[in-house]
Amino acid sequence: MKGDEARKLLGLPPNSRPTPSQVKAAYKRKAWESHPDRFPANEKPHAESKFKLISEAYSCLQTGKIHLYLLSGSLRQL
Repeated sequence: MKGDEARKLLGLPPNSRPTPSQVKAAYKRKAWESHPDRFPANEKPHAESKFKLISEAYSCLQTGKIHLYLLSGSLRQL
């Protein structure tokens, strides 16, 4: 996942440099909105996939995996 994509998923401006506290607040807000337990059974699969993407975006921005992405080509290969 690229940095701009991660920021967009969390609702942050694409070319911004958010602080760790801003990233955490954006993650908490989006995680709450898309948590699978808040949806009926027929919508849970979609909510689960979105929740996983949001978690991956948070992990990418919080731990600096963006730089590793540029080196390896994919966050999933790490």
